[in-house]
Amino acid sequence: MTAEIRLYITEGEVEDYRVFLERLEQSGLEWRPATPEDADAVIVLAGLWGTRRDEILGAVDLARKLSKPIITVRPYGLENVSPELEAVSSEVVGWNPHCIRDAIEDALDVI
Repeated sequence: MTAEIRLYITEGEVEDYRVFLERLEQSGLEWRPATPEDADAVIVLAGLWGTRRDEILGAVDLARKLSKPIITVRPYGLENVSPELEAVSSEVVGWNPHCIRDAIEDALDVI
């Protein structure tokens, strides 16, 4: 990979956020945090849907307006994602570091 990927990751007071950052680090993907406007992709941690729904919808709406991919990560330890989130997601992934990297690269069409 030649360039860092800019990611906006929904965050909040849940274990999912910390665990996701660990998995992203393990993936080997070169990335840096960004705002939704400047991001190459938006990462939605579905475990935050219950407490940060308005914030997530704002980031999703902006990503859609700017034609940015939306990658939704299932709640840690669960398989279900809100149908509303699934409908707007480019991909829905679990917690395997390599699957996370592949989903981001595939969404950005990075080789």
